[in-house]
Amino acid sequence: MAEKPLLIFPEPAIVGRHKKKIMPGKMHFPSPVRQLERLQPKFEQLERAFEACRVEMRDDPTGIEPEKVLVLETVGKIDDFCKALRGIEGLEWLADSDLDDITPDNDFYVDEEHPDKALPGRLYLIFSNNRGLQELFSLWKTFCKNPEDPQFQRGRKKWGHLFKQLKDIHPWGPEDRLFETGLLEDWQERVAIGEEYMKIEIELWFRQSVDKRNKSEDIVQRLVHDLHGRVIGQACCIEEIAYHAILAELPIQKVEAIFKDRSIQLVRCEQVMFFRPVGQAVVDMPDDRESFSELTRDNLPLPQGNPIVALLDGLPIENHKLLDGRLIVDDPENWAADYPVLNRYHGTAMASLLIHGELDASELPINHPLYVRPILKPDHRDWRNPKVECIPEDVLPVDLVHRSVRRLFEGEGTEPAVAPTVRIINLSIGDPGRPFDRLISPWARLLDYLSWKYQVLFIVSAGNYPSGIELNIHRRELSMVRQNAACFEEEVLKTIIQQGRNRRLLSPAEAINVLTIGAVHEDSSSNSNLGNRIDPFVSKGLPSPICAQGLGFRRSIKPDIFFPGGRQTYQELLGNTHTKAIIEINRSSYPPGQRVASPAAKIGNLGATRHMRGTSNATALASRTAVLLYDLLQQLKNEPGGDRLHDNYTAVLIKALLVHSASWGDSYENIKRIISDKNIIARLLGYGLVMSERVFECTDQRATMLGCGSLYDNEAHRYIIPLPPSISGKKIWRRVTVTLAWFTPINPTHRAYRKSNLWFDPYGGDQKEGEFQQLLQVSRQEADWQTVRRGTVQHEIFAGDKASSFVDEDKIIVQVNCRADAGKLTESIPYALVVTLEVAPALNLPVYNEIRTRIRQLVGITP
Repeated sequence: MAEKPLLIFPEPAIVGRHKKKIMPGKMHFPSPVRQLERLQPKFEQLERAFEACRVEMRDDPTGIEPEKVLVLETVGKIDDFCKALRGIEGLEWLADSDLDDITPDNDFYVDEEHPDKALPGRLYLIFSNNRGLQELFSLWKTFCKNPEDPQFQRGRKKWGHLFKQLKDIHPWGPEDRLFETGLLEDWQERVAIGEEYMKIEIELWFRQSVDKRNKSEDIVQRLVHDLHGRVIGQACCIEEIAYHAILAELPIQKVEAIFKDRSIQLVRCEQVMFFRPVGQAVVDMPDDRESFSELTRDNLPLPQGNPIVALLDGLPIENHKLLDGRLIVDDPENWAADYPVLNRYHGTAMASLLIHGELDASELPINHPLYVRPILKPDHRDWRNPKVECIPEDVLPVDLVHRSVRRLFEGEGTEPAVAPTVRIINLSIGDPGRPFDRLISPWARLLDYLSWKYQVLFIVSAGNYPSGIELNIHRRELSMVRQNAACFEEEVLKTIIQQGRNRRLLSPAEAINVLTIGAVHEDSSSNSNLGNRIDPFVSKGLPSPICAQGLGFRRSIKPDIFFPGGRQTYQELLGNTHTKAIIEINRSSYPPGQRVASPAAKIGNLGATRHMRGTSNATALASRTAVLLYDLLQQLKNEPGGDRLHDNYTAVLIKALLVHSASWGDSYENIKRIISDKNIIARLLGYGLVMSERVFECTDQRATMLGCGSLYDNEAHRYIIPLPPSISGKKIWRRVTVTLAWFTPINPTHRAYRKSNLWFDPYGGDQKEGEFQQLLQVSRQEADWQTVRRGTVQHEIFAGDKASSFVDEDKIIVQVNCRADAGKLTESIPYALVVTLEVAPALNLPVYNEIRTRIRQLVGITP
């Protein structure tokens, strides 16, 4: 146990939550008469479209009732519109979503002083049959009769607000089902290699009625068969995440027809939300294999006990010298039979990093066996050897991951749970065909649901963008710019920041209950001869040039935290067919990079290693640190107050502790030379690089306290942090770091999605806002205070160096509040709180001992 272990808070006081102050925004809306002028043509067009659909289906032998999905876009919000909708027969609520980037025009704008400022709004998705549409037209006609003061019946008045704020209304169409889904690009690749059939995911609108869901399946299956295709297996329906999808196989020419011929019924099918490719979660192989080296680490202790972490990835080499005796491989479908050892790159590398860390760092292995479930296979479409690894195209990723996780905790069929002791699940893969775009993907919704259901922490990679970087300089200028390493670094950073739209998180990294991991351009490898390779960065702490960028859902902090992901090198694109300088990624297995276990170039070598890079690596290192934090928590249970660290809080405590030591540090100083906007910096750095050694023990000048509990709606817990008298009146640097983490249930059809909103408020001893910062003479640092409250981790740093005076009994208070955020909240929400107070290490002040003494005096005393 550490000489100065972390301190555990006494039981907090239960109080009423702090009431949030919400200031309504000002916006200009068109006059009601102008709305009538704008929208009447849209309603007439909608009426004609529905009539055409009704006529077309009149002679359909299946007797299917014509339906349409309507998209309503408003500027500003309309509270409780869902309730008003549900009272109308024929209209079915599907979902709503926040918008924050509506382009202003002459009718809708913020005010005359800010005519170009983007507008907030909402998107409502509604299923309507003929009866519902007639009701909608009737409501519109009521508005038209007296737009200034429409006389709606009781319970229908919300429709007046909607019509006054409505910017657009249109039916969901073929373009919506196909646009930016990745299907076109996947089809083009398959045509290029001569494939005759193509598997696609057909995501259906999730209907509340089981009967309607069955009818939707029947309709889509019939249309697939009409195109000489087939449905593979049963549909996947997970009610808790509002997901309903079919895996289908179509002739390649029929997929082409879907893009070119809008009269094909499948692409016009109202039951279909999206068409998407499958088998897209792909991990690349190294370009060279001759650079592999051998490493043996003898006499290291083998793991004991049950697994704490699970790895969902490729199949590793179980008898590799660095992995032998350290894995529990669970392969219920015998994927190993079609998984040659020479193809087992990614799973072997992730297992190596998770168990040993970077091999060049020579760290001790974790004390627990690693559970591994393969969800990747060699891609049969790849003509190379070894092949890339991907999720097989004959399964839906959501279904595969759902079954894999459920098997851990509930078992499968008659088989019991296979690894119920797991508290951390590593997912070092993402879907390059589905970058995050406002709406949370089904895969991310699944992780959020599973995290809440099983109280398990998913650690997920942000995603890689291993494409070339086109710089804003002429190709002839590249060699000159490279002579000044700092100038070249600045050019690369500028380009990466400008390309933010094309470097979004890869699904499921946008999930809110998970920790999403970004990669820093660092590793433990020794300096090497780069030859013609280019290292783009010389400054410490910068995000990897291949790392995906945030923000996340509702502009929350994503990636959450960063770990080293290896130094990624590039090489100049030669030739004269391009004007601007382009550097392309170099996939060499030579250092720099992170040394990992690997298949060998020749069969029989079971000690091969190579160097690799990416957010997958950083994620595995984060999971490794999580396992070490699990061991720390087990030790802390023997400390005063350790009985409060119940097992059901283990995962959320690990989540809070992982984030707690993160900060922007030197990264911020290097990036702010280029851009000073902290919101953009947060996209690049999240909460920052984790310095995990800070949370394993305290020092004389640093005291870390942790607590945990559960809150219902409108409840709050109040924690007391006694102030060390030794820092009173002294003009010294001091910092307070507060981290709150929780798991939330989800409401997948609600715009807010997150059912529970927790946040902390720091106070001074008199519990007044602002007094905390005044008492300690500190100010808020790094990420914006509003941005940090949008996810399930609130991490804030307060620092200052002015003298502050207080008496021995003074204290600061951190209040953890809970309120409903997406509909009614009846669940009790588990959370963890970590607080650190520290002063400059060079000062000989007994901060830890003073706080420890005063915390122990508080035990048994109600704050």
